[in-house]
Amino acid sequence: MEKLPTAEEILEKYNKKFEEEGIVYDLSKPMIEFAKLHVEAALKAASEKVKTKTVEEYISKSGEYEYSQYPDKDSILNAYPLTLIK
Repeated sequence: MEKLPTAEEILEKYNKKFEEEGIVYDLSKPMIEFAKLHVEAALKAASEKVKTKTVEEYISKSGEYEYSQYPDKDSILNAYPLTLIK
């Protein structure tokens, strides 16, 4: 999984600019709260909107076909649109 920057890392980047202007903000706690709320919402949406797809698999030992259900990756990834993060 791709390593995402922490709230502190993002703020450090922006605080450097603010410090040059004499302004300092510590927004890490609100950013973390914001992120947690969206992650929880995204996971809930994914669990409710996940679709499955049937895959036919050949079983070599028996010479027969078996059908299996798998989660559809796109339905999970698209369950919580990024437009909801504002």
